[in-house]
Amino acid sequence: MKFSAGRRSVAKMRRIAPFLLCFAALLASSGRIFAAGEGPGKWVESTAGRWESLPERHVGATDNGISIEVTMAPGTGVSYRRVGRRAPGSAALRFGVDNVNAGENDYLPGQAVFPASVTFVFGDDSLKLGVKKRIALFFKRLWYGFTPSGIRLTYAWGNGIPVGSMYRLWDEETVFVVAGPEEAGKTISVTRGLADDFGAAYGRPPKGPVTEVLVSARRPSREKGPAHASITVRF
Repeated sequence: MKFSAGRRSVAKMRRIAPFLLCFAALLASSGRIFAAGEGPGKWVESTAGRWESLPERHVGATDNGISIEVTMAPGTGVSYRRVGRRAPGSAALRFGVDNVNAGENDYLPGQAVFPASVTFVFGDDSLKLGVKKRIALFFKRLWYGFTPSGIRLTYAWGNGIPVGSMYRLWDEETVFVVAGPEEAGKTISVTRGLADDFGAAYGRPPKGPVTEVLVSARRPSREKGPAHASITVRF
């Protein structure tokens, strides 16, 4: 009888294992919606967060950049991701936001939700964090959502941190605040030298090229009222 019960338990575990795997994949998901034309040089659209829905949006993409305009009700957001290797030269960025996420804490990884941001990923780069820290980071990402591996430079419209600030949000992600609440309703244009910014953040030049670009606009569900944002990136 004990042997039969053991076999039934094993069979039951085999039946529920696929569901457990699907649940783990859902937790790890970044909210991806579709991947039309996926591949090097193509932009892939997704929701910006796991529990958010897509906002009203207008998008134009070319070989050397992307422009988006979004009207975000609370609880909506959108992200565009492009995979492809590019030399870390200069990037022209243009942001416009009329209603920032005033209640957000830009310094805390779990709370930093920028109304508009652009992230450049250096997938060939990493920091030596140690096994224990990597494991802890994995479980944090399991809850908050996974990001591309590598060192990341994020240029963001901040929620209250002084413009011009540079700080580590995660060990392998540095944020540069290019605009904030005082610029609400304006359009801000900047040109950044990616290799120079990498050196300022990590004290050395990057080991390889930019491997991914992420463009994101988000409006948390706990915020009040809609927000309009525009983001343009040109390589």
